[in-house]
Amino acid sequence: MNSHLTIGERWRVIPLRLDQGLGFRDIARRMHCTYQTVRNILQLFHETNDVVELEGRGVGNSYPQETATQLSNRFYRRTGRFVTPQTIRNYRRRWGFRAVHTRIQPLLTQRHAAQRLAFCQQYIYDDWRRVIFADEKIFEVDATGIVYWIPYGRPRPTTFRSQVQYQVAVFGAVWYNNKSNLVFIQGRTNTSTFVEYLEDGLHSHRRLIRNYYFIHDRPTWAHTVTAH
Repeated sequence: MNSHLTIGERWRVIPLRLDQGLGFRDIARRMHCTYQTVRNILQLFHETNDVVELEGRGVGNSYPQETATQLSNRFYRRTGRFVTPQTIRNYRRRWGFRAVHTRIQPLLTQRHAAQRLAFCQQYIYDDWRRVIFADEKIFEVDATGIVYWIPYGRPRPTTFRSQVQYQVAVFGAVWYNNKSNLVFIQGRTNTSTFVEYLEDGLHSHRRLIRNYYFIHDRPTWAHTVTAH
């Protein structure tokens, strides 16, 4: 950004655009500056709500999720100068940045966490060796491949949302010293299909799991007499 405009003059650019609706070139003529200067001031205001570039807010660490090519394009739009993506990658590494994927954090509320802790504390001394836990789970595949560049030593960022591209539903069960076969679910689940999942998943273990407690979640189709 050109530096010949004072901070006060930079702030004058904002109402000329937002209140009076003047175009970039009209503002540039009125402020006696270049078209690119006006564009840069308005873009900075849009991104930071300020007209002064803060120290440490360089292109490299203000957009950690952008690729080197995207940063190269952004730098060109802001300054009119071209820097190759390889140069940006080299500087990122020279400044101590590394590429990482975000940690996936489940959306668990404080109430859910407290309930789970209370359940564990209540039944911690029970004998769980003759209990079978069964459930179905939808596995989501995030195919976006988003990478963040962060300084070495800084923990990976956490994302609470996944841009799901593909998903697959699987049924399975576990107990103290074994597990069922995995059953891939196709279509909707009802009482009949749930019994089929049990038969497919537990058929080879049926003789070994007599007199076990069977625990499943709350859907009505899981509480069928046929399953018991």
